[in-house]
Amino acid sequence: MTSPEADDKASEGTWALALLALVPTICLTFLTDLATFWYVTAWVFWGLSALLLAAGWAEVVRHGARGATGWTMCTFAHGILAWQAAHLVT
Repeated sequence: MTSPEADDKASEGTWALALLALVPTICLTFLTDLATFWYVTAWVFWGLSALLLAAGWAEVVRHGARGATGWTMCTFAHGILAWQAAHLVT
C-alpha cells in the first residue's frame, strides 16, 4: 500500500507535457526551411516547453520525485530541450 505522500510525488508524467510541447518544434525544424515565421513559432514552442519543465521542477521541489523512472524522463526531457535549443541557434 502506498502512502498519501507518494501520490503527490513527481513522476514521468510531470515531464511528459514538456516533451509534448517540443513535438511541434522538432517537426518544424525537420519539415520546414525555418523561414522567419516558422523560426519564431519553433522558439515559441521551445519556450513553452521550458516553462513546463520549470513547472515540473517546482513540483519536484515541492513534493519530491518518485523513483528512477521520473528522473530518467527528466533527463530525457532536458536533453531533448538542450538539443533542440542548439539546433535552433545554429
